[in-house]
Amino acid sequence: MTVAFSIGLFIVIATIADVYLLCSRIRRTMHQHSSSHRSFIDTTTINDDSITIRQGLDQATLLTYLRLLYSHAKLHEGDSIVSVCSICLVDYRDTDMLCLLPYCGHLFHQKCVDLWLRLHPT
Repeated sequence: MTVAFSIGLFIVIATIADVYLLCSRIRRTMHQHSSSHRSFIDTTTINDDSITIRQGLDQATLLTYLRLLYSHAKLHEGDSIVSVCSICLVDYRDTDMLCLLPYCGHLFHQKCVDLWLRLHPT
């Protein structure tokens, strides 16, 4: 009986320690996540002798992407064109300016994809 009690007590203490460590890790991750998602709009490059981190695309690169009105895109693509921006999930209107990404051929609202690409290079 004493052995079973000791084993049970050990399991309870180990479980409490695991839960405490898991909660601490989650809290630390959430804190790092919230502080790292500030609204950076311009390209940021951090140089340290051994590390270079590039965040997003610059304005000159964004301006090379094809811009077109949704009404013109519908004329060329017909029924095969997607009718909603997959970033903001809003239906396109004929007067909306879209951006055509060069490598994949996907269309997005210009404002939506420009903001995304300033934050993320892909």
